Amino acid sequence: MQQFGVRTALCVSVLVTAVAGCTSSSSKPTGPISTPSPSGPVPQSVANDVSARRDVMLTTCKAAAGGWSAGGTVKNSTTTTSTYKITIFFTSMQATDLDYAATSVKVAAGESKPWVAKATFAAPKHVLCVLRGVARG
Repeated sequence: MQQFGVRTALCVSVLVTAVAGCTSSSSKPTGPISTPSPSGPVPQSVANDVSARRDVMLTTCKAAAGGWSAGGTVKNSTTTTSTYKITIFFTSMQATDLDYAATSVKVAAGESKPWVAKATFAAPKHVLCVLRGVARG
């Protein structure tokens, strides 16, 4: 009988400790977590030619005065002069669209040219640059 009482007391003690461990914390979040909204509507449809995209390299993604900047090189693989329209989406680390930028670069056949696309927006500390689309005309 005495063993039963010790086991019961031990089980009650464990149960009380477990319930006490489930109480909520009195600390509250310091405020809402927000992501800046795009300064303009982010396009839902962006031209993207797979063969033209192969000609474009995205090599830089960095903070710029008042926003963010992406850049790289276009190497025209065709036999004629082409104009490349490059669209970049700037996103949060959670892949939320913050803003976008587009630039056009005219490149002679077989040649290479640098490109830069910039957007002005209230950027968080970390931003990703996504090559969203390339069109060749």
